[in-house]
Amino acid sequence: MALSFPPLHPLILPFVGLVPFVLWLDGLPASSAGRQAAVRGSAVFGATYFGILLYWVFVALVWFSKLAILAWAGVMSILIGVAILFGWMLHRMMHTVRVPMWLAVPVAWTAAEWFRAHLPGSLAFPWLGLGTSLTAFPELIGAAELVGARGLTFWIALVNGLVAGLVLALRDRRPGMHRAAVISGVVLLPMAWGVWRASTLEMRDVATVAVVQPNIPEHIKLDREAVYDSTYASLNRLVARIGPGSVSAVVLPEAVLPTYPMTGGAFEDMLRIQALSREVGSPILFGGLGVRIGEDGESVPYNSAFLMEPQGLTDFQYHKRYLVPMVERIPFLPPSWRSGARHFGAYGIGEGWPLAEVDDVLYGVLICYESSYPEGSRRFRLAGADVLLNITNDAWYGREPLYSRTTALWQHPAHMIMRAIENRVGVARAANTGISMFVDPLGRVYNTSELFEADVRIDVVRTTDEITYFTRFGDLVGNGAAFAALLLVGASLGMTRSRSTLDPSA
Repeated sequence: MALSFPPLHPLILPFVGLVPFVLWLDGLPASSAGRQAAVRGSAVFGATYFGILLYWVFVALVWFSKLAILAWAGVMSILIGVAILFGWMLHRMMHTVRVPMWLAVPVAWTAAEWFRAHLPGSLAFPWLGLGTSLTAFPELIGAAELVGARGLTFWIALVNGLVAGLVLALRDRRPGMHRAAVISGVVLLPMAWGVWRASTLEMRDVATVAVVQPNIPEHIKLDREAVYDSTYASLNRLVARIGPGSVSAVVLPEAVLPTYPMTGGAFEDMLRIQALSREVGSPILFGGLGVRIGEDGESVPYNSAFLMEPQGLTDFQYHKRYLVPMVERIPFLPPSWRSGARHFGAYGIGEGWPLAEVDDVLYGVLICYESSYPEGSRRFRLAGADVLLNITNDAWYGREPLYSRTTALWQHPAHMIMRAIENRVGVARAANTGISMFVDPLGRVYNTSELFEADVRIDVVRTTDEITYFTRFGDLVGNGAAFAALLLVGASLGMTRSRSTLDPSA
C-alpha cells in the first residue's frame, strides 16, 4: 500500500494492496475475540502503512521544535486510530451485518479516509488519500471531475474487495471467470471514460505566468538574519531572467520573507518587492505573514498571500485556512508549552475565499498543505477562479543530497494534479526548493523545475469554462460512504447487543 504513492506510482499496486489485509480480516471469527483481533491487527497495519508512507513527518518537524517527538507521536496515534476504525468497521460489516466483501471494503476504507479528513480542532490530515495514488496517470482518472478524489478512493477500494472475493473463490475451487470479467469491467470502464473525456475537453490559454523557485534551505529560512540577504540575492538573479512585460504575473513561494507586509515595519521589504514588480512590469504574488490583533491585545499571525503591483501593495490578502497539524497549529496545548521556531503552533485560521485579480484573470491561492483539501480548490472555483496557484515552501521535506530527500517532495505536488482534474482548472505551483510546475485541466504536468536548484519557469496556464459535477456538488461519494458506514456500524452494534442477550459468550 505504501509503495502505491509518489514517487513510485505503480499502476497495479493500489488495486491489490488491501487484499491481504481484507483476506486476513475475513478469516477472523465473528465473536468478540475476532473483533479484538481485528483491532490489534489494524493497529499493526496502520503503524506500518502510515509509518512508511509518512516517515518524513518526524524529519520535517524536528527542524521546528524539540516537541517534534510528541508531534510525531500525536500524528501517528491519530492515523493508527483511523486504521483501527477501518478494520473494526470492516469486521463488523462483513461478519455481523453480512455486507458483501466487495461493498464493505470500499465503504469502510472511504469512510475512514473521510473521517481522517474531517477530524476537529485542526487535527484533520487528508494527505494522500488512496485516489491520489494514480495521479501519474491523469487521463485514466478523469472521473475525478464527477466524484472527486474520494470517489476514486471508493473505486480503487471496490476493486480490492472484488479481487479479494476472487481469491477466496479460487481458493474454494469455485468458478472465477465471471468475477474476473466483472473486475476487468470495473477497472477499465472508468479509465476508458477518462481517456475519452481527455480527448473532448476544450481548454483555453488564460495567462502567461512565471513561478520563481529561490531555493533557500530550511536552516537559512529559520535564521532571521541570513534569510533576508539570501532571499533577496536569489530573487534579484531570478527575476532578472523574466523579460519586462513578458508575463501576466509572477508567483513567489509561501512565506518567501518572514515579514508582515501590511505593517510599517515591513516598509523597506515592500519597497524591494515593488522594485522587482516594476522591473518585470507585472504584479507579483508572494507569501508573507498576516496579523490580527486579538481582544486581549495580543497579535495572532497568519500564513498569508499578498499581491504587489508596480504601483504598490494591493488590498488583496488571503490567510491560510487549513493549517498543518502540530506545526502551524497545536490544538489543546497551552501557548506557554510551545517552543522552538517563532509562532510554532500558534497561527490563526483564515476566513473567506478572496481571489487575486490580474488583467481580468482571477487566481485562487492555496498555501502549502491546503493543496490536500479538495474543498478549498472547489470553493475558489465556485467563486470564479480561472487559475489555482499553489505557493509552498517544501524546504523542510529534505536537503539537496539524494540520501536526504524525503518522499514528501513528490507526494505534495501530486495533490495539485488531483485538484486540477476535479475542477478542470489550470494550476501554477511555486515551491521554494521545488518542485515548481504547471498543470493543465487534464492533470498533465509540464515545465517542471529540478529539486534544490534556484530557477524560474515561465509558461502559459490553460483552463476551461467547465464547472464540473464535483465542483458543483462536492464530495458526495465520501459523504455517502461516511453516512453508510455509520448506519451499518449502528446496525451491527444493535445486532451484537441482541445476540449477547441470547448468548453471553457471543
